[in-house]
Amino acid sequence: MQHATELPEEQPKLSAVPPKQPDPTKKKAQLKKNLIGWAFVAPTVLFVIAFIYYGIFYNAYHSLFSWDGISFEKTYIGFENFARMFSDPEFYNALKNTGIFTVLTVTIQAGLGLVLAYLLHTKGVGRTFFKSVFFFPVVLSPVVLGAAFSQIFDFQFGYINEFLRMIGLGAFEQNWLGDQDVALYAIILINIFQWTGSSMIMYYMAMLAIEREVFEAANIDGAGFWRTLWSVVFPNLKGTTFTLTILGVIGGLKTFDIVWISTQGGPGNSTEVISTYLFRKSMLHQEVGYASAVAIILLIIALSITYFQTRVQKKMD
Repeated sequence: MQHATELPEEQPKLSAVPPKQPDPTKKKAQLKKNLIGWAFVAPTVLFVIAFIYYGIFYNAYHSLFSWDGISFEKTYIGFENFARMFSDPEFYNALKNTGIFTVLTVTIQAGLGLVLAYLLHTKGVGRTFFKSVFFFPVVLSPVVLGAAFSQIFDFQFGYINEFLRMIGLGAFEQNWLGDQDVALYAIILINIFQWTGSSMIMYYMAMLAIEREVFEAANIDGAGFWRTLWSVVFPNLKGTTFTLTILGVIGGLKTFDIVWISTQGGPGNSTEVISTYLFRKSMLHQEVGYASAVAIILLIIALSITYFQTRVQKKMD
């Protein structure tokens, strides 16, 4: 006997839920909130557009012209300014000096700043006084420091050579700002003198976040000053080191005042950096079109370095 197949019970049909209508009051409130936010942001956005992005496009446009920056007449020459730049030995010399300046200042300033910060972090007398002494050059104008060190480095009456003669080491006196082999390193010394205090303060503030037990454990294990500094302190301050590197590279690319006040790029272009080279071509030689091409290349270099540093930071994180 065949059994009749039971049919499933018919499910009741669900009625469609009507979509929720937006509340006009909330929509107006959100719009008002957004407009208020844009009103606060608008001045900054306009400032950035007017003085940064417009300047970039303005330079890029004039890099395609031969122009003295004064007359109304401009001659379109395409990429000839770039071709001339890449065949100019003075341009490569400025790039080389900028690279040497940046690498040495960033490395030495960070190293000295780390040592000074750790010394001041340990218990001792007069820490506040010495922090103020080391930080004082940071607040001085680079123009003031450049003029002061021009006198200090003077070959005949400078304090350094006078001191060397006084202690019987006159054979080591140098024409610090007049010798092509020494001048760039003398300017590097001025920059290190000014900005080491900034590195010291940043490292010191970062050290305050390290637990005191970490230092005590290193002391119990018998780690000395340098061992603790290298194996305990430095690994915990990688973020600060990275920040100082970024700031140092940016400062190295745009350094101008100390070099110009001290040597004006001389002697014999031995201290010419990319910023003084750019200034010389645009303001003194009135080759604004060519200087605009140099500025575009400098911008590309800065963006490339920033991109590389950002990638490195992500890997570190």
